[in-house]
Amino acid sequence: MSQKDEFIIMFKAEAEEYVTKLEKGLVDLEKNPGNTELVKELNRVAHTLKGAARVFAFKDIQDVTHRIETIFEKVHNKQLTFTPLIADKIFKGMDLVKSIVNNIGKGGIVAVDVPGVCQGLDECLPAGNVLPAKAAPPAPAAPVATAEPAAEALAVKPEASKTEAAGHAADVEEYVRMPLSRVNKLLNLIGEMVINKMTATAKITRAKKMTVLSKNSQSLLYVLEETLRKNPSVSDDVYKLLSRCNAEARKVRELSLTLWETASIEAFHLNPVIDELQSSMKELRMLPLATIFEGLPRMVRDIAREKGKEVDLVITGAETQLDKKVLEGLKASLVHVLRNAVDHGIEMPETRKSLGKPSAGTIKMSAFHEGGSVVIRIEDDGQGIDPERIRQSVLRKGIIPADELVKMTDKEIVNIIFMNGFSTSPIITDISGRGIGLDIVRRDIEQLKGKIFLTSKPGEGTTFSLILPLTIAIIQVLLVRVHDLIFAIPVPSIAESLSVEKNDLSTMEGRMAISIRGHSLPLARLSDTLGIPSHAKEDEAAGRTSAGKMPVVIVSSLDKKVGFIVDQIVGEEEVFIKGLGAHLGKVKNVSGATVRSMGDVVVILDVEDLLSHSSLGHPAAMVRKASHVGKVIKKRVLVCDDAFSTRELVKSLIEAVGYSVDTAVDGLDGWERLSKAKYDLVVTDVEMPRMTGFELCDQIKKSQGFADIPVVLVTALDKPQDKKYGIDVGASAYIVKTSFDQSSLLDTIKRLIG
Repeated sequence: MSQKDEFIIMFKAEAEEYVTKLEKGLVDLEKNPGNTELVKELNRVAHTLKGAARVFAFKDIQDVTHRIETIFEKVHNKQLTFTPLIADKIFKGMDLVKSIVNNIGKGGIVAVDVPGVCQGLDECLPAGNVLPAKAAPPAPAAPVATAEPAAEALAVKPEASKTEAAGHAADVEEYVRMPLSRVNKLLNLIGEMVINKMTATAKITRAKKMTVLSKNSQSLLYVLEETLRKNPSVSDDVYKLLSRCNAEARKVRELSLTLWETASIEAFHLNPVIDELQSSMKELRMLPLATIFEGLPRMVRDIAREKGKEVDLVITGAETQLDKKVLEGLKASLVHVLRNAVDHGIEMPETRKSLGKPSAGTIKMSAFHEGGSVVIRIEDDGQGIDPERIRQSVLRKGIIPADELVKMTDKEIVNIIFMNGFSTSPIITDISGRGIGLDIVRRDIEQLKGKIFLTSKPGEGTTFSLILPLTIAIIQVLLVRVHDLIFAIPVPSIAESLSVEKNDLSTMEGRMAISIRGHSLPLARLSDTLGIPSHAKEDEAAGRTSAGKMPVVIVSSLDKKVGFIVDQIVGEEEVFIKGLGAHLGKVKNVSGATVRSMGDVVVILDVEDLLSHSSLGHPAAMVRKASHVGKVIKKRVLVCDDAFSTRELVKSLIEAVGYSVDTAVDGLDGWERLSKAKYDLVVTDVEMPRMTGFELCDQIKKSQGFADIPVVLVTALDKPQDKKYGIDVGASAYIVKTSFDQSSLLDTIKRLIG
């Protein structure tokens, strides 16, 4: 990579930071338009971004940010009043800048309407202040190292004295940018060092044992020699041989003792260094939650405006730090929970007023340390979750049989929202019900070795609590023995461990169970779940379990707890997780592996898999699992679109993931094909000759034979009244072409028909 490329990458990273600051500041400025200090700061950020874009010859970014800077300048000088309309124009400018910045280094041409955005920004300015269509030409080629702001912050002015430069250098901490892959590689190497340290410690322990054994051997030889001397029939040659053995044993003992002392001293000095190095490398990957929090106010603001709601997002604890890998896996989950809070939780302003609430809803997102974990809490003061509404939705969708549903408590009913594909939204849109539901949120959080909990009070609001480890590279595990094998269970998933009397076992719906503190707990043998042959009698004979007692490890997920019977609880250890490698992929019941001090490999168990495969998971999950058993039949999809290119593109996308696809040239052609063949789902455009997509959907839903077929509308019509009409005619999903991507369509189809 050339030096120029490296500086371009630096510009990209800095530009992303500036855009995030501008978006966050705009959201705050909308709430407090009179904040002159904030306007001044936003003006400075826009100016800095404009200057950096000029140095690197990003003309489009320069033109847009120049206009944004001018707007902030006019607002600061009281020549312009800041309004939500101006904020919308600036946000469009920021979206354009983000599109250009995101495309840097990827090649190709990004489709952006620079003149249109610039015109919109010019319309915000007072008369006579419209900027020229073309900004001043880029500055003459200069050393890119002087790009703002990094070089500006560290550079010493030419007239500054050497003493001044030295003083400034002492005050400014320098930073080095490097690819995350280098940090990850170093962390992996340190992981190997930690394993070797553990192995070396075990060897030192064995060396100490060897010195003790050699001392005992020498003592026995001395006793044997003295005993033989009392026997006159023993020849002198035997005495000489014993003396030599005794001398050699003494040498072995001395060498063993020296080796042990030397290794112990080296370990004494080296172990703290490795521990500190490991801790420092972990800190290198730690980033504040602000890196993913900063873009969320803009998102909440946009969704609230689109839905006609007033929402305040209050964020605290953004300085709390997490492993970068955890942050990357966390962002999508936070986005979805916030979308749900705005779309489903917060009521319309008129409704809130009628309930005696402020017209503006509040979402509080806080982060804090608790024990060895980080807790992120998202609370809204909206309508809460109505268990009865979920019951009706579950019955309507046939997710759980009515007889199973009757047995479930309100708390269990509420937790159904974490099930695969569940949504109370009447239609899938770009905001709600996209198929990336709370089941995916739960799965993603659990893949990060974390947990998610939900509490809700109808009429008062809902709270999501996400509990995450500081890092997923090193975790605390409980080691358990099952027959001759050792397994590791992540401690965050363990509720408790205990010994139970065999006589206290009972049965619950044909399964083993035990009563603990007045509650019935289902039990399963870990050996049965893992498919390990049972040798219970041999284990008892070998003394691996105490008489009449069995060790039980209770693991939990959501509101479900299951006790797994093991042969022995070995103890807790902090371990470095190693992946299984791409060639193995996902292995049933396994989340990774680690290497212990003796060099043996220990499998780290996946608690979610254990609960699922033990047949003791949530009854709803068992029902859904059973419904997939049997012969796999390829689902059939009908695509209706009057544009040949769009029709063939959608067809190829859907066929590529295993569906059978037929096409129709318009709504009427699609209706005729429905009468001739059986389809599981219809994907249709709206604006078509002879019969529109709305008319086709309406006709399908009114027909007794086709009413159950899901209809997905894919259209360029993005007005709220169009989406409402889509709901009225019975569409299952409404995807806007301007925000269309293949994953959204495929995720929607998968959710609707599997």
